[in-house]
Amino acid sequence: MKALITIGCKTDHGGIIILGDSSFLVEGKAVHLDGMTHYCPKCKVQSRAIVSNQGFMIVSDKSIVAIGDTSTCGSRYLKISDLAVMSSGSGSSQTLSKSKNTNNFVSKPEFQYGQRFLLQDELTGEPLTEVCYEVHKNGEVIHGTSDKNGFTKLITGSEVEQIELKIISKEHTYDE
Repeated sequence: MKALITIGCKTDHGGIIILGDSSFLVEGKAVHLDGMTHYCPKCKVQSRAIVSNQGFMIVSDKSIVAIGDTSTCGSRYLKISDLAVMSSGSGSSQTLSKSKNTNNFVSKPEFQYGQRFLLQDELTGEPLTEVCYEVHKNGEVIHGTSDKNGFTKLITGSEVEQIELKIISKEHTYDE
C-alpha cells in the first residue's frame, strides 16, 4: 500500500508540496495530482508530478500522486501520513483508513482555497528572494516579502477569485 501525497508533504530534494485538489482531502489536506508542480530547491526549477500508477485513483480527471512517485526533476515524493493509502490488490480503487472510528460531521474548513506564488526572474528563472510584493484581491491589498526560496505568503479565500500580484522593488521593505 502506498500513502497518498497531500499539501505539506515533501520530496527527497527538499521540495514542499503546496498545490492540491481540495475536492479530495486526507486529514483535511488536499491531494496532489499528476501534473501539479512544486518548486525544487535542489534543482532550482518548477517540477511537475509524474504518477507511476496512472488511472488507479482519479480526482478531477487526474491520478493522485503517491509515495515514491517522481517529478520531472527526478525527486521522489515522501509521505507525512498513512491515513489514506492505495493498494494494488484485487478489486476496485479505494481509500483505506487505519481508524475504525469515523466522524461524518466534518466541519467545513474556514478557507477552501490557498496558493503560494513563486516569484522568479523572467530572464534567468532564478527565484526572487526577499522582494516586496502586493496582492490585490477583491479591493483588498496584502503586502508581503518573498521568503528565502522566492515564495509569497499563503494567499487564502473561501471561493475561486482572480488576484493581481505586483512586485514592488528589491529596495523597498515592508515591516511584517
